Amino acid sequence: MKVVVIGGGPGGYVAALHAVQSGAEVHLIEKGHLGGTCVNRGCIPTKALLKAVHPIVETKRYKAMGIDMSSIEMDVAKIRSHAQKSAQLSRKGIEYLLNKRSVAIIQGEAIGASNSFIEVKASDGEKKQIEFDKLIIATGSEPALIPGMEMDGERVITSNEALLMKKIPSTLLIVGGGVIGIEMATIYQALGSRVSIVEMMPQLLPGEDRECADILAQMLMKMGIQVWTQQKIEKIENRTDSCNVCLNKNNTIIEEDFEQILLATGRKALMPQPLLKDLGVQSNAKGVQVNEWMETSQPGVYAIGDVNGVSLLAHTAFKEAKIACRHLLGETTEPMNYHSVPRVVYSIPEFAATGSIEEGKIYTFPYAANGRARACNIREGLIKIAIQDNCITGCTILGENASDMITFASLAIEEKMDLHRLGEIVFPHPTFSEVIADVIEVALGKPIHLA
Repeated sequence: MKVVVIGGGPGGYVAALHAVQSGAEVHLIEKGHLGGTCVNRGCIPTKALLKAVHPIVETKRYKAMGIDMSSIEMDVAKIRSHAQKSAQLSRKGIEYLLNKRSVAIIQGEAIGASNSFIEVKASDGEKKQIEFDKLIIATGSEPALIPGMEMDGERVITSNEALLMKKIPSTLLIVGGGVIGIEMATIYQALGSRVSIVEMMPQLLPGEDRECADILAQMLMKMGIQVWTQQKIEKIENRTDSCNVCLNKNNTIIEEDFEQILLATGRKALMPQPLLKDLGVQSNAKGVQVNEWMETSQPGVYAIGDVNGVSLLAHTAFKEAKIACRHLLGETTEPMNYHSVPRVVYSIPEFAATGSIEEGKIYTFPYAANGRARACNIREGLIKIAIQDNCITGCTILGENASDMITFASLAIEEKMDLHRLGEIVFPHPTFSEVIADVIEVALGKPIHLA
């Protein structure tokens, strides 16, 4: 079987590797760098930057433990180089795997389709046709801009430009209090900017647990980040050396100047419209429409990752890629289940959630009652679970190592594990993961470490 994959991001390269492992002949078309947004302009470089600034953010906590790091020196050029190197190493790793497994990589752009052929414009300008039996579209996403706010790449930027760190502005306004906004705020505040976040919804991380989002907002403010919620930007005026911003809160207009503005209002599906039209594939404003096996309205054509607009997360794309490949190859596979997919913000501390805690009985356990947290001078943070029919249906964690621990809750949700069975699992001591065991004990009505 001949499989063509368009896009070499998290969904695309995983689909290519999975298909070739199952015996398919695979061509992967990528017009930019392998790894897509995640590797080059998202997950990997932002985590590299967050790791670099972590000691700066934690200075006060370590000082209370007897370690004075007030004389920390920063080399922004080296920090930027570290982030770029992390992305480069990831790209090389992906390229190595694709070549090792004989995936044909085509550097170019898919510009059209006819019958069972994809027309490609190669990076050297040459046009060629590639035959396919099955097609996977994985063209990813791009920053979502706000109508009326002109992005010039200098004064008004997106996360793409922010990661390049050409300069560290004295004042930075971040528009959007979601994942990108919070992570960028943490990075730039640590590097010396006076950062403000403006979010038009009543809380940061709209749609997530309000209590945890509010605690995170308080912790960001303790770092020196100004957080404005329920405020709308009325106007941005570019000046010689700054941007004048008019904010509207409850019909009260506030004006303030910022050296730079970062638009962090999320991302949107990057849909190859000419290609979709040629293929007869249906789409809407959100993305390419797919069924639960990632198949589009055109049989044999699949859309995975950000381009379908369902869950714009790299690990979602990984899973969708495997489901699509199994389905197109005629293998047995379960349909995609988004309910237990974890969601993570790599703030300091981290925020992670899975499932939903909007229904069911809620139980919480504080990090302050955890031995490892006390040893690390950590007092803030909590875990929260929702219980229905004696099973976990949702979990939110705000605290150290949340990104690594949330998978336990996803597994419990996916497998519908009984609460009493979960209570029998032994966690190593002392670890942050013990908060999971402790919150389960709270739900069972017999907490040991909470009075």
